[in-house]
Amino acid sequence: MKIKPYFALLIISILSGLFLKIDFSETLYLTFVGFKNIILSIGPIIIIGTILGKFLQETGATNKMVTTFISIFGLSKIPLTFNILGFIISIPVFCDAAFILMSSIIKEISRVSGRKMIILTVCLATGLYSAHVFVPPTPGPLAASALIGANVGLLLLLGLIIGIAVSMSGYIWMRVLLKKDFKLSSDNKASNSLNHEKKISAFLPIIIPIILISISTLLKYPSFNIIENQLTNFIGFIGKPEIALLIGLIISIVFIKRDDSKNISKWIGNSLKNSLDILLITGAGGALGFIIRTSGVIESLGIVNFNGIYGLVSVFLIAALIKTVQGSSTVAIITTCALVSPLIDQIGIIGEIEKVLLITSIGSGAMTVSHVNDSYFWVVTKYSNLNIKEVIKFFTTATLIQGLTGLSFSIICFLLLT
Repeated sequence: MKIKPYFALLIISILSGLFLKIDFSETLYLTFVGFKNIILSIGPIIIIGTILGKFLQETGATNKMVTTFISIFGLSKIPLTFNILGFIISIPVFCDAAFILMSSIIKEISRVSGRKMIILTVCLATGLYSAHVFVPPTPGPLAASALIGANVGLLLLLGLIIGIAVSMSGYIWMRVLLKKDFKLSSDNKASNSLNHEKKISAFLPIIIPIILISISTLLKYPSFNIIENQLTNFIGFIGKPEIALLIGLIISIVFIKRDDSKNISKWIGNSLKNSLDILLITGAGGALGFIIRTSGVIESLGIVNFNGIYGLVSVFLIAALIKTVQGSSTVAIITTCALVSPLIDQIGIIGEIEKVLLITSIGSGAMTVSHVNDSYFWVVTKYSNLNIKEVIKFFTTATLIQGLTGLSFSIICFLLLT
């Protein structure tokens, strides 16, 4: 019926309240409270993160990242370079937008280097996809942290570790399938036609917020027993995700050319417009979770026999089912979290690390698998000028491998850290 995801979630929230014998007026009130609580907690992060991504696109910072990587690693390691670069760029920029932005660069490098287009496409697409489901401030992981009640900084740290492994699994999968085609046939003259300008500073709007959030999280970690003082309080303040991203946004302004300064208000306006759908979906997911949590139905189910690992596998399967059926990874993450959040105490997920690993397991399921009902699948297909059969054979199978890799690493981390 092509109902908007946020509208469907709101309808389900109200119907769930009525089905669970909550008064209609009380259902409406709980829906509003659940919606409001999530929006207030992560709305600023989503908005600032979206604006930052827009600025990086419009100022050409992402292009500078590409040329920097090429100049450092050379053409011989282009597939790996694109995989890593995709992972980094997709932290503040949506994977769809980032792929569209870099599609012309892929085509040019494929032409100059002699690399098969499918290799560069899948290596980039899988790198972009990994950060999209694991690393805040991407909306899916960010909304998940709010719904589950997990620490955003800790999710950033573990999300980066697991996300990098998942990103690399996409690259390795292509090496396995197309081993012969990974040998570069063109000579060094080809690289002379590419721009090899190094701009390490282009990475600062992304790297600085990640460092600030990571340090702030580590300072608060109980095992370190760090005594609070003015310095730690200040670091804790600038390490808040919304403040750290705001600092990254301020840094990105440096890259704006004088002639483009008149477009800043337009960029911000477009970013706010793009943020609206994300906020609505996130808020609607929060409303559904709040209705279920408040109703008391979970306690009445008497679910007490789940252990931690079984819980991780269970949420992976739920998210994978939702993803495969309806296509959107973000919707799969938010819907799964809304359904599971009232259950986390009863399935043995009580510590901060356990909550984060629950989210990474859900994120792993939410990328399994990308096919014809996923908008990102069509972005990858159309902007790389590949046929559907090729994309399904290489990219769709890669997302399956990535999902299973993410689940495996989540379980390994669970065994080692809890």
